[in-house]
Amino acid sequence: MQASETVVEASPNPDRAAAPCLICGGSSFRPTFRSVAVPDASEVSSEPYRITHSERRFVGAIVTCRDCGMIFLPLDFLPSGSYSDAADPYYLEQEEERLANSHALLDRIPSGGRLLEIGCAAGFLLRAARDRGFDPVGVEMSEWASGVARDRYNLDVRTGRLEDMGFESDSFDAVVLADVIEHLTDPRQTVREICRVLAPGGRLLLLTPDAGSLVARVAGARWWGILDDHYFYFSRGHLRKFLEGEGFEVETLVAHGRSFPLAHWLLKLDQYSPAAHRAVASLVRALRIGSIRVPINLGDMMACVARKK
Repeated sequence: MQASETVVEASPNPDRAAAPCLICGGSSFRPTFRSVAVPDASEVSSEPYRITHSERRFVGAIVTCRDCGMIFLPLDFLPSGSYSDAADPYYLEQEEERLANSHALLDRIPSGGRLLEIGCAAGFLLRAARDRGFDPVGVEMSEWASGVARDRYNLDVRTGRLEDMGFESDSFDAVVLADVIEHLTDPRQTVREICRVLAPGGRLLLLTPDAGSLVARVAGARWWGILDDHYFYFSRGHLRKFLEGEGFEVETLVAHGRSFPLAHWLLKLDQYSPAAHRAVASLVRALRIGSIRVPINLGDMMACVARKK
């Protein structure tokens, strides 16, 4: 993600990022997008988190570690609201597609055994895991989403944080973090707890945007992965170094695509070009093709399988 050097720098105060770099422990940071105005941290919203939507007000506050290049949003900009209040009925309308995408992700690890998903939302991946022979357990902070998983799908989903669950050590054969690690305020604490509850040789299956991908670097501040509720922007190298430093051996680290109806992908187009979005959306509506499922893999989402040493 390269910033324009022709624009006068409007950088955040480096003291905002006083916490050491997650990857290298460095303490010197530079603004990632020099052409984007830095917001005031007082603008942080207290609205409940929505699974399918996030604002992009704090793009200008994102910084890069001068020592290793890790990109992150300083904790000054954490929302005052809580994931526990999250509710998003639109997410449930995507049930069929999210089940299919869950199966495609689970293809990356052997089936069977006890599986834990952290941040499992309404439990679509857990349902896919159950169909594949796993004994699934979920942890979800949203009271609404965890309730849906239990009441509608009869899943074992606990409401709260992984660190507060008290699972026995070495008690899971697989742990899934799908679209979660970028939302964590302390990824190291969570990954260490994952390592504790995984059995020796157990696998962590992780999915997160790839900030080092060509698409992310070319799109810059307009990249879809930059959202107000994303705090850590891993590249493949940073993710590998982080996991290997926490007791894991990375087995695979590859680009991973997903499939959604054309109408869903159009929502993403709006942040790049509202005019193009309006024009294409009108055409899609006229042709009545919004429900056609379209697989997309731009190489800017990475799936990682890491084995506990």
